[in-house]
Amino acid sequence: TVPDTVITLKPKVKIDSCKPGMTCINDFSDDETGMEPFYEALDNIGSLGRPVRIAVLGDSYIEGDILTADLRSLFQQRFGGCGVGYVPMSSETAGFRRSVRQYSSGWDTHNANDPTGYESTFATITGHYSYATGGASTTLNCVRYLPKLDSCDNTSLYFVARGGAQVKALVNGSTPHYFTLSPSKEIQTVTVDDGRRIGRVTWSVESASGQLVCIGASLDGNRGVAVDNYSLRSASGQHLLGVSDQMYQLFDKARHYDLVVVMYGLNVAGTKASSYKAYRQRMEQAITRMRQQMPGTGFLLVSVADREERSGGSFHTMRGVQSLVNVQQYIAFDTKIAFWNLYTAMGGEGSIVQMVNSNPPLANLDYTHINFLGGRKLGKLLYEAMEWGYENYKRQKEQ
Repeated sequence: TVPDTVITLKPKVKIDSCKPGMTCINDFSDDETGMEPFYEALDNIGSLGRPVRIAVLGDSYIEGDILTADLRSLFQQRFGGCGVGYVPMSSETAGFRRSVRQYSSGWDTHNANDPTGYESTFATITGHYSYATGGASTTLNCVRYLPKLDSCDNTSLYFVARGGAQVKALVNGSTPHYFTLSPSKEIQTVTVDDGRRIGRVTWSVESASGQLVCIGASLDGNRGVAVDNYSLRSASGQHLLGVSDQMYQLFDKARHYDLVVVMYGLNVAGTKASSYKAYRQRMEQAITRMRQQMPGTGFLLVSVADREERSGGSFHTMRGVQSLVNVQQYIAFDTKIAFWNLYTAMGGEGSIVQMVNSNPPLANLDYTHINFLGGRKLGKLLYEAMEWGYENYKRQKEQ
């Protein structure tokens, strides 16, 4: 059995100078698939004609918009933007999420971790989709949970319509917008952007002559930064292999991202130090396919966080966590993307215990999941690492 300790790989090409006390991003890319596309988009934010978009793919660690809401707010306060971004048509955690109030009815929702009725035909990076049944509707209310979330500039619906359909967007409770959906096997989008601030929208299906699959809705700004939360409970990330090349391409066309943050691990870590060989192979395949099918997108792999187990009457970092951090570094290294060590950034061994014992607590008593306050702390650490990388990018351009 190999020792469960963390090693540090050196980037193949470069490592940016790092501020003392900060865990910086290591970019193993050749500048095309790491952080460069994201930094370049930030540098041209005024001329893009759309928000700079970040997608965060993760498991229950970011469920309810934990961590990502704070990351979003910090970016929007610095670079502009508004709104919560992507929201599924229905969600089992809708009542738990603080960054938007959601009320849904009439949807038959499926996700990648439940094979019952889940069709890979409609699988995208979101990990879930919803069939519209009679009178299906979703109401999204903007809230004042964090700065920039109380309203947005526009709202969109993303869908695949196998038959014709009629949908309505009721904006701010008074202004209806009607859309006729044409049959198509591609991902389509309809958007309301009439120059007014949007604080509330209800998307409803008025009629449908065939199968209507809704991927989600969005509340966005016309400029600035958008951060989308794609959490999938119990996910390891390997469900991404079930997404077809065509759906990757279609989703990228409908909602292109400048950066995809891959943030899985809690459901992979085991109590024995391991090479995680099968996991490594599958995640490298998944990331490689995303890179190929989503050109112009940067990728950042975030390591697993600290997780505890009880042994000898006390809590210790679960054996296998540190080995998994190493494997995740190698995944980033082999696929030529960027890597950020969350385990180290939060304090390393035993750090989740300190978060549980904080006053007020920053993590839950399962010694695994952070709460909203913990998400605020870790979201700020990730933001600072990304911001520092961007400042280094600008300094390098000036040389």
